[in-house]
Amino acid sequence: MKLLCCIFISISIVWADDSGLRYEKDKVCEQLHAMGQPKFKELFIAVYSQKFPNSTLEEVTCLAEEMLKLGEKCCAEGAAADCYDKGATEISDKSCQADSPFPKHPGISKCCAKADVHERKVCLASLHYPADELPSLLEPTNEEMCQDFTQDRIGYSSRYVYELARRHRSVPVGLVLNATGIQTQMLEKCCTPAASMRCFLSERFQGRQFNILLRFTSNHCDNNVNLKSYKDGLTAYYGSILNISFEKAQPMVQDFQAGLSKCCLQPNPECLMQKFTTFQQVICNDRYPDECCTSSQAPWNMVLCVQSLKRTTRTPTDTPPTTALCQQDNHNATERFLFEIGARAVHSSLPVISTALSKIKEEVKACCSDPDFQACMTKEDGHVAKATAFLTKSEEICSKYRTLDFPAFKAMVQQEVAGEGEQAAAREEALVELGTVCCSGHSPALRCQTLAEKLLS
Repeated sequence: MKLLCCIFISISIVWADDSGLRYEKDKVCEQLHAMGQPKFKELFIAVYSQKFPNSTLEEVTCLAEEMLKLGEKCCAEGAAADCYDKGATEISDKSCQADSPFPKHPGISKCCAKADVHERKVCLASLHYPADELPSLLEPTNEEMCQDFTQDRIGYSSRYVYELARRHRSVPVGLVLNATGIQTQMLEKCCTPAASMRCFLSERFQGRQFNILLRFTSNHCDNNVNLKSYKDGLTAYYGSILNISFEKAQPMVQDFQAGLSKCCLQPNPECLMQKFTTFQQVICNDRYPDECCTSSQAPWNMVLCVQSLKRTTRTPTDTPPTTALCQQDNHNATERFLFEIGARAVHSSLPVISTALSKIKEEVKACCSDPDFQACMTKEDGHVAKATAFLTKSEEICSKYRTLDFPAFKAMVQQEVAGEGEQAAAREEALVELGTVCCSGHSPALRCQTLAEKLLS
């Protein structure tokens, strides 16, 4: 994986910058020779499946094969010096054709309309499909997996990496490739006449920690990439979990969130693992949660442990918002104001808290331009009032969902919306979804953000 970073840069350069192509071409050739053709192609399938999760396997594979052909042609002895540059331009031109076999994106036509070749490549390289989260990957039976694997091992690996990458599209691609390697190694070992159910159980048991890491990383990186006001929500979230002040929570979370922004979209996972280790050290040096800071805990397991702790109910502050929130030299004033609101939400999920705080933040900015700041901030139909009321409702829904069985929970929601006329059915559906999907510590970022915005409107 040492050269993954270089090859990842080269993937973008096919649709991006012409500078440094000779250097990047050398790295691509080095990686092609080190990985071999099947693994080299698998890398590109993983990257483009993350980038275009709504595309078909055929479209992604077609683009990956073009990259493989480009590497094979331009890495051959005696290849022309401009081979890689010309080939990259041809691929970007092909993506602009009406009958292009490559992944589709609504923004491609806008990019292709640019006359300057360099601008067109940069535009194409920046495309990213913000698709909703896909359902979890359902695993077939052992027999079905073995049949597919033994019939076409390379094809099985390509399909698996495609499905996994489009479901974990915000994590380092190296994690997806490692997960695919673990899966295929299990099938290599267990899909034999002499193997038994015990083989699969043993292999899955050995791979459980990596699966936990992948899901955990995917959740954190999806939140970081997709949530509005994520840093504000995360600060309030950890403030309530660790029962610490804004002054302690803010620098700790700011550093962690900056690390996520830097590391989640890097191809190698080492950067992210180091950030989790640093976060563990910061939390455990102050011995906040003793039960989570054992010496044998892996860093991500420590964070999972912390997130499973019961959040502490905080006493509301009665200090009304003042124009201090508008002072440009008082950067922490608004963040502290949001923290005090968000940290009181001890049952709601991070996507829900972040979305509510995002609306309040918008209102603060708007009210700072209003002659009567106080009246603007406290108006009954404003974002502040709506967002705080929504958080109160989310707290109630999540608390009830955790304590009632589902029929009783649904009956409670039906009774609550009974007097809302034509809107009752839609509101019932939204509140049930809020409870069943958006109250857990691993709530899907985009889905819950969209639902929260709907309930806030």
